[in-house]
Amino acid sequence: MKGTNGILEGQKNVAAFLTWAANVPNWKPFVKQGLLSLSKVAIESGLNRNVFYTNTELRDVHYPDLISRLESEGFLRPRVANPSQMVRQKREGSVSDARIKQIQEEAEAVKSENRELRRQLERLNGIDEILHSTGRLPW
Repeated sequence: MKGTNGILEGQKNVAAFLTWAANVPNWKPFVKQGLLSLSKVAIESGLNRNVFYTNTELRDVHYPDLISRLESEGFLRPRVANPSQMVRQKREGSVSDARIKQIQEEAEAVKSENRELRRQLERLNGIDEILHSTGRLPW
């Protein structure tokens, strides 16, 4: 068979991860600053790092279960939310912060333009009044 089935590859990846996770004698080398190092886990389990993002079963079920287990065993710091939600919140926060800054800059530009247009309007109102008073323009 030339090609491989993506579903079968995904199942093989899950099986490889579960087998590896069940046979790890010491989790300390995989913990960095109280968090599980995905890069080290990927290397040691024989998987590409992107598999943990693209394989939904690994991403949503098995990897979070492993993190929960390690938290309950005291290897990892306890987290408030699951990792995928934290990443989404971080992204949304940075996007909204950037958007807020952009809107503030646009508001400042509009205020500046408004001040300039008000100065021009005052000048033109003065000219208009002079033209009307001298009879150059009809009332």
